[in-house]
Amino acid sequence: MEPTREPESSPYQPPKPAETQPGRPSRVWLLVGIAAVVLLVVYAVVKLGGGTPAPEADDDVVRNTEPGIDGIIARGAPASAFEVGDCLTQFTSPLESATIVECTTAHNAQFIGTAELEQDIPYPGQPATTEKATEACKDIKLETGVLTSYSWEYQFSQPTSGSWESGDRSVACFLTLTSADETVTGSLLPDESEDETSKDADS
Repeated sequence: MEPTREPESSPYQPPKPAETQPGRPSRVWLLVGIAAVVLLVVYAVVKLGGGTPAPEADDDVVRNTEPGIDGIIARGAPASAFEVGDCLTQFTSPLESATIVECTTAHNAQFIGTAELEQDIPYPGQPATTEKATEACKDIKLETGVLTSYSWEYQFSQPTSGSWESGDRSVACFLTLTSADETVTGSLLPDESEDETSKDADS
């Protein structure tokens, strides 16, 4: 019977793992993070109408004067094609495209009018310009029946410091439903014929 031997150590030894140091963030990921923050800031500015002038009018959009059962007047129209009184679906911002529909068709926003800010003052800056724009939009007369049945928020385009220097004082006013899941039928603006009737009655 052979004597038992202790196992011999193998001449091969696995390499020791290299000592690791806490890794620094990759420059690529750092740039991605910065870009994401910038995009969020841009979205917030647009959402609040923060000092962005209204787009110039677009004459290329063809408006359907006799909408069908779907009520669509112009699908995916640019913001520059909006007219006062337009009811809008898929509305996200005064600067983004939306579909213009008859107000009897379900929609989530309406272009309620334009307003002019004071002429003979220096550019107020932010947030003073936003406050003045909100006040100006709130002065527009609205149909309370539709207004009080839902929750709304004002959105608007407004002069920048550069356009203010050029004499721009215009504000484009929109009302949009606060809930993304809701739509409404009916116009927020008073019926023109009813308005004329009340004027005749007062005279």
